[in-house]
Amino acid sequence: MDNFEIVDFNSLSEVVQNLIKEAVEIRKRAYVPYSNFAVGSAILTEEDSKVYTGCNIENSALTPCICAERAAVPKAVCDGYLKFKIVAVVAHQKDSFTAPCGVCRQTLSEFRGSDGDIDIYLSRPTMDKVLCTKLSQILPLSFVSYKEDSVIS
Repeated sequence: MDNFEIVDFNSLSEVVQNLIKEAVEIRKRAYVPYSNFAVGSAILTEEDSKVYTGCNIENSALTPCICAERAAVPKAVCDGYLKFKIVAVVAHQKDSFTAPCGVCRQTLSEFRGSDGDIDIYLSRPTMDKVLCTKLSQILPLSFVSYKEDSVIS
């Protein structure tokens, strides 16, 4: 895989299919009275393979809007999970896929799995085709976390 590949939903593992289905379902709860652009996300933790979901929540002031991914992350963190294995994002765009925004990409980078990356799956609610990539591909120069063992010298 270069930066990404687009595959049939049915070719994905059952775990990934279920994660995308969870994102499709939570997307229905999105609060989007201003844009009408609903997004759902589901995160699979590395430890215990727990699933946490989130949907986008808009606000009339716009800047305090919460993206679907950043709605799911705090739920996992509050339960003690700090390493994510897979993230699914679902939104409707006729001819494209919706990737996490820059803030969400950086937020997710704080919780990379033990292999230093997170698998990312982007789908439409129809779940026909899925774009598969990795966080490192969509955020190649993320800020590093300043742990002693990760500081670049």
